[in-house]
Amino acid sequence: MTFLNAILLAGGLTFLIPLMIHLLNKRKVVTVRWGAMHLLQEVIKQRKRKWKVEQWLLLAVRIAIPLVLALCLARPVLTALRAFGLGKTSLVMLLDDSFSMRAPAASGSPADRMRQDVARMLEAQPKGSDAQVVLAGGSSRKLLDQATTTLDLLPKQLADLPTQAGPVKANDAVQTAAAALSKASHGARELAILSDFQASDWKAISEGAALPALENLGKQEPKPQVTFYRLASDLTENLSIASADLSALVVAEKQPVGLRVRIQNHGKRPWQDVAVHLEADGARLRTSRVSLPSEGVSVISFTHAFDTVGDHSLAVRMEGDSFPDDNAFYSIVQVRNQLNVLLVDGDPSDQPLGGAADFLELALTPYQAAANPSLKDLIRINKLDARRLRDDDFKGKEVVILADVERFRGNLSMLEKFVKAGGGLIIFAGPHADLDWYNRDFFRKGEGLFPTSIKGLQRATSTTPARLLQQRLTHPATLYFNDARGGRLQDAEFQSWWELESSDKAKPILQLDRGSPLFIEKTMERGRVIAAATTADAEWSNLPLQPFFVPLMQRLVTYLATQSTLSAWDQVGVPLRLAVGKERVGSEYTLRGPTGQTETLKVRAEGEKALLESKPIAAPGIYKLTQGEETRLLAYNLDPTESDLTPLSADQVKAIADRHEASFVENIDEWQKLDRTRRHGSELWQPFLIVLLALLFLEVLLQQRIAKG
Repeated sequence: MTFLNAILLAGGLTFLIPLMIHLLNKRKVVTVRWGAMHLLQEVIKQRKRKWKVEQWLLLAVRIAIPLVLALCLARPVLTALRAFGLGKTSLVMLLDDSFSMRAPAASGSPADRMRQDVARMLEAQPKGSDAQVVLAGGSSRKLLDQATTTLDLLPKQLADLPTQAGPVKANDAVQTAAAALSKASHGARELAILSDFQASDWKAISEGAALPALENLGKQEPKPQVTFYRLASDLTENLSIASADLSALVVAEKQPVGLRVRIQNHGKRPWQDVAVHLEADGARLRTSRVSLPSEGVSVISFTHAFDTVGDHSLAVRMEGDSFPDDNAFYSIVQVRNQLNVLLVDGDPSDQPLGGAADFLELALTPYQAAANPSLKDLIRINKLDARRLRDDDFKGKEVVILADVERFRGNLSMLEKFVKAGGGLIIFAGPHADLDWYNRDFFRKGEGLFPTSIKGLQRATSTTPARLLQQRLTHPATLYFNDARGGRLQDAEFQSWWELESSDKAKPILQLDRGSPLFIEKTMERGRVIAAATTADAEWSNLPLQPFFVPLMQRLVTYLATQSTLSAWDQVGVPLRLAVGKERVGSEYTLRGPTGQTETLKVRAEGEKALLESKPIAAPGIYKLTQGEETRLLAYNLDPTESDLTPLSADQVKAIADRHEASFVENIDEWQKLDRTRRHGSELWQPFLIVLLALLFLEVLLQQRIAKG
């Protein structure tokens, strides 16, 4: 027998109270001899024996009452009942519904086998048991709002469930399952983890990384029984499109956009002459062919120019292997007439490239500077002296850039209003900037526009300049530079820079190797601000002289100018979340998927924002978001880490299970055999409550009988 609230058993010690009262109040008999006493002695002896029996019985009842009450509150669980089909169970099944579970196999994909085995597991549960399903692919979530005793409902729900994708975040998923188990209605509790245990998801845990959620689960009372159920695929060969990087997120009409495609072979077999197709707006344009060595990578490039303004889709599709789900990659290119930028020069000059903003002007409008009439610049610049800035200059602009501005002498509240309404702001450092004003009025203890406070000006020695930290870039504006062909960012040398403090409200975009951010970003309602710790000219660094300076500046500006719309693509398994104008609260949108399925979305208010949110996206492809005559395109792709189908071995999964005192099985027969050997419990607090009521009733009867003498 175990207890759900064992600590409450200590309440049973209150039985000492009636015992002590009885001992302290024990009658002291005084013998008084009188003449006729001998006539009553026999009657007294008989009554004394009867009185003692009743007193001892009353004492026993009073002692038993707190003991039974403590047992009732501790919720006892009697074991060994399920062997007779009597023990009800609370079962939580943690199901891996990530992309890798759909890999084909001779006996069916792991996902197909999982659904079949779940149905048989539920059939074996004792009558009255309840069950809950937690889905682990992408963001973990419960299948039902609460556990159900209608067990045949779960297989039907799983059969109708759209496929999800996304890596399994093991600790988050187990944490969700543990929360469901904590609300279990039965003393017998069980967690079954069904997965292919893909190495990319579980390798760190197999190598000894902690799984805190499972460790905490073991501290629940009574301790749940945990089973690792491995459903591995026998597919070892797989090709995938790992990435397709756009040269620009936003382009002008007829301006070529480049697409660099990275194709990966995850198997041992080499592939020859694999066809890769480029598609624009659903139409196939051209085909190239590549060869892939064993476990190798091949890169292929395409270019295309769109003739019309609006959202356009670019896709690459590959032929070849037996698992085509990851053989396509989708992107959205925004074609615009122009982006309007206000460039504020804090130190203008009549000399060529002598002003603080001259290099920026050249980088953002290269075709105009080259006097090339056949190509059109996407960005149109309005360049001003910082001393001549007026409120009207913000009208019609998407981005404002401040270069070496001593202090903002215009209407600062107007600039804040511009950003909060969805505008972008880039602030470059410079020798003329008033650091006291920047910290006091521009940063304003985190409430102002500047993303973080400035510690001061740092200088490097001429022999050891600061460089950019070499790391995997994750910001949308810098993803393109993860490939060295986009430009070697580490070639830039910095002799001076502002040392920017870390901040919870700001996120670094690029870091210096000295531990300080070079570019850092802050969100303000619908807009964003990016601060640069270096100058926009060549006074503090050779950054403006690098070949990548042009695409870097253009991508930062186009990112800010279009950040209130949508990115080139997002991952399957996450919901669409789009901030829109407050005036659209209550408006309805239609989201149409690649196979024609539709979902109606309604704009809701969220604090100071208006938010449009969908259910998690269930399949890769091109989606259309429509309201009236307005249509936007969205692209969703699979997480590339899911394409490496290599699972943990059975021994590795068993080692994880052993480390957490859990069981391990690989098929339904092993599960059923394990299930028969287990002894689950059934709570007994209800019978103890009945016994408690009976004791209270008996105590009243005895008390009345003794009182009558």
